[in-house]
Amino acid sequence: MTQRGSGPELADSTKEFTEYFRELVAGLGDSPGWYGTLSQRDPGGVNAYEQGVELAPWDVVHAVLHDLAALRGVPVEATTVGRAHRLYRAAAAARDAAPGSETALRARLEAMLRERHDAVLREREAAHAVNAYAATGADPDSPAAGGPANALAWARDDRERANARCAELRARLDAVETRLAEQFFTDRSAADRSPAPDDWFRARTPDVAQPPHGAAAGPAEPPEPTAPGGRGSRRARAPGRSAGSRPRGARFATSFDEVPEEGHEVRPAGPPGSAPAGPAAAPAPTPRGARFAGAAAEQPPPQAAAARSDAGPRQARARGEAARLGGLRHAGRGGEAYVVLCEAAAGPAEALPVLARELERAGLAADVATLLWEFAALQPDRLAAAAAALAQDGRTGDCRTLLHQAAARPAAEVAVVAAALYDENRHDEAETLLVAVVRTRPPEDAAGIARERPGLAAPLLAAAALISKPRRRDIAAALRRAGLPDG
Repeated sequence: MTQRGSGPELADSTKEFTEYFRELVAGLGDSPGWYGTLSQRDPGGVNAYEQGVELAPWDVVHAVLHDLAALRGVPVEATTVGRAHRLYRAAAAARDAAPGSETALRARLEAMLRERHDAVLREREAAHAVNAYAATGADPDSPAAGGPANALAWARDDRERANARCAELRARLDAVETRLAEQFFTDRSAADRSPAPDDWFRARTPDVAQPPHGAAAGPAEPPEPTAPGGRGSRRARAPGRSAGSRPRGARFATSFDEVPEEGHEVRPAGPPGSAPAGPAAAPAPTPRGARFAGAAAEQPPPQAAAARSDAGPRQARARGEAARLGGLRHAGRGGEAYVVLCEAAAGPAEALPVLARELERAGLAADVATLLWEFAALQPDRLAAAAAALAQDGRTGDCRTLLHQAAARPAAEVAVVAAALYDENRHDEAETLLVAVVRTRPPEDAAGIARERPGLAAPLLAAAALISKPRRRDIAAALRRAGLPDG
């Protein structure tokens, strides 16, 4: 275990949580467990958690609670989990209320997205190594094999935990951006308000109700977990969009895993070696509002698209792959199962929604999340084709997940994906990608996308405006610094 000390000066709630976390870790002693292995793998990170320099992620706290319960030979009590989460929530809120929290959260999210991508690549390499040993009849768990099975287990654990942390960081960043946007409009409204009493002036009834000066768009609305929506603001024309076409699009807020309230328990990510436990895909809500008028006429309903996709040999092939994967999972051959998913990702993009549906029917919804990871690591043009196939098939939730993962890729690759989507007339999907970029990455990264494809400068500004006016201002400044159009 790492050396424990007094740590830096902390806010009361953060200090209380840090002291509580230290007490939990002290209770472990030198016993082995998940946290003990983490201390050996990442001593610097563990020390930062215990000193209060970094807030220990909730999945780490939860794992420590389970390590303690296993050490004592008792189940984890729901009240204990509830208390830990209450302290964690208060500490996170205190950090997010501090000046500069938006920049810090965005930097942390960008780093975590990179960690998640690296974990996906490590998982893929380890899975191939496990499969290679299994093909020769050797035991991948043996010391002579160099531990590929153990490497696969930890890579999968790293990927699952990084995924949960990305979701939490996005949710916290959304909350901070909403608060800053509301504060911005409140300050502007107060600045525009006359200091004289209202009854000094004769009341008048305007012919047309006008919003306060400087607040034409109204305060930013908090993003909803999954439903698309947005205001009917004027849009910048996307590359390849004709002057007469009606722009469409939606703000998409990321969904995130539920964390327990006091008195409720949740199942942890699972020990290394277990299969990924991603959530089952939920049907996407139907878009509503004037901005989506005519959308149903332009694209066939999801049921019709699904019926067409299910017809013929593609469905039979997908059903066979799902059956093969289910057999491998049942036999505990996780490495070989992962290779099946990699092979599926090498197939045509149009087969993705069909296979995803067959996996869900076979009770393998968790493998849909892994399949999306594999497609997110493909070449940009194939990734764009996969996103378009999911959207065409009505799987908007999976499409959104895939594009959010793509937002972490290098700027040049993101530019290729966005441009390909615009070329295929997938304006909503391109907007989802760009919104994810401007929400989670520094303004300079967004400007890098426009440097690769100058025609994306206006769509980037439009995407930033969907988040908040301050965010649009930051993106515009970055574009100016890069010598690109900023309006």
